[in-house]
Amino acid sequence: MKKIYIFIILMVAAFSIKAQEIQNQEFAKANFYYNESRYDTAVIIYENILKEGFVSAPLLYNIGNTYFKMRNYPMAILNYEKALKLDPTNDDIRQNLAIANALITDKIEPLPVFFVTRWWRNLGDMFTANGWATVSLVLLGVLLLILFLYFTARTAGVKKSTFFTGIIIATVLIISTIIAIQKYKYLNSRNEAIIMKPTITVKSSPSSSGVDLFVLHEGTKVTVIDNDADWDKIRIADGSIGWLPSSSSIKY
Repeated sequence: MKKIYIFIILMVAAFSIKAQEIQNQEFAKANFYYNESRYDTAVIIYENILKEGFVSAPLLYNIGNTYFKMRNYPMAILNYEKALKLDPTNDDIRQNLAIANALITDKIEPLPVFFVTRWWRNLGDMFTANGWATVSLVLLGVLLLILFLYFTARTAGVKKSTFFTGIIIATVLIISTIIAIQKYKYLNSRNEAIIMKPTITVKSSPSSSGVDLFVLHEGTKVTVIDNDADWDKIRIADGSIGWLPSSSSIKY
């Protein structure tokens, strides 16, 4: 039985390595076509890699760049946003997203953000979700070491210093763990969307007979806050709220 388990583990490992090699080959092939300005071919290969379940910030970033070259700005923005969701530390993604957003119709002034909220968001964007999880594990290890030193210390001075150091490390550990959990929840959420219709009218209710509130254009980012059958209740950056057909946007 033990030999069977070992065989299965080796087969799974070999399959994973082979799949990674194929992915790398396809990624390199798509990059080649991109550099040759054959964007239609490149984007098909990139998207096929995505369909196989291989998701990464560099892949989404390259897809965004390819759609940008094809002047399909809504799809470029969608993939830049998805890439930034995975890696908020990447300035290239953020810069290209800003360029793409400057080329769409809607220029919505966002609501002012409370400075504590802004500080918390900036703190969270210092690392990826995995980065914050790693920070938490390292801090946990340090905290355990400090606890060991505290309980084995023979002098009052060492006990006092390790006690206060432990409190600081524990506080930072709690903060990093909270951020890591929030990051993972955000990664698994799909309450943001990009408008794909050239022009769409936002309604006051989830019905085509609802009162017209305002108009949005392709490429605009919205937050989905509710759903009713084939309609999404959305909020835009300036706080305005209304209803749109679910088919008018792509969620991520």
